[in-house]
Amino acid sequence: MNHANKNLYQIGEVTKMLGVTRRMLLNYEDLGLLTPAYKNESSGFRYYSADNIVHIRIIKVLQGLGLSLSEINKYFNNTEKLEDVIERMTTLRSQLDLCIAQLQLRQSQTSEPEIRFITLPSFTAFCQEFKDSDLARKTEDLRKTFIEATKKYQLDTTGKMCTEVFIESTSEGRYVIPVAADPDTNDEHIKKLPQTAAICIYHRGPYENFDTVQKKLLDYAKENNLATCGYFRNSFMEGPPTHGANKDAYITQIALPIHKSSPFGSA
Repeated sequence: MNHANKNLYQIGEVTKMLGVTRRMLLNYEDLGLLTPAYKNESSGFRYYSADNIVHIRIIKVLQGLGLSLSEINKYFNNTEKLEDVIERMTTLRSQLDLCIAQLQLRQSQTSEPEIRFITLPSFTAFCQEFKDSDLARKTEDLRKTFIEATKKYQLDTTGKMCTEVFIESTSEGRYVIPVAADPDTNDEHIKKLPQTAAICIYHRGPYENFDTVQKKLLDYAKENNLATCGYFRNSFMEGPPTHGANKDAYITQIALPIHKSSPFGSA
């Protein structure tokens, strides 16, 4: 403790208290994320206040959520251009919601599906349209689309492979593979999917049961005067790669996007 101010902490005390290293604290300082309460210019010794301690803890929490130090810098210092950080946080929230839903499905003793209000994050995807009612063929074509997409582009591991199907005819739609690509690239298959509100059910069971789940979502939308966007998005969370032929263990997020003018979150 600094003998001149008993309310300040030496760098060794901070590292022990918060489980960080000296190198991490100096890196935060170099990036403009942290300013010690006092720095002895001749010796280089640094002393930190209680406010510094709280601030460092916030940095660690945001890092734990997956934000880079550059994004955290924007989070703290940029009051106007936060679109990228907001989009990243929305994506992280979506991923966390998916993980929680998977765990809840595993421990649930009831088969009655819960309808939830969610936000589907914006992402870039390789898309391929289809028109087919045969489930086996669509499953195989989705695999082929995945291979085609990942041969050309880096896979975006923060997203889930999915299909989008029309409400009027679920045999028509498009396969969607999240990729790390420039949405303005000269490729007709690359699309920027916007963030959208939605209602969803986390379905555990065979893909053959999608129609029943989709009907529940449509009925709920009608009962609650929710304006739909005209399609379903089926995101595959756990399927054949994880559970093989055990279809009862497959987990899919079945979402029905709704317009923002709907009373989102009112239920």
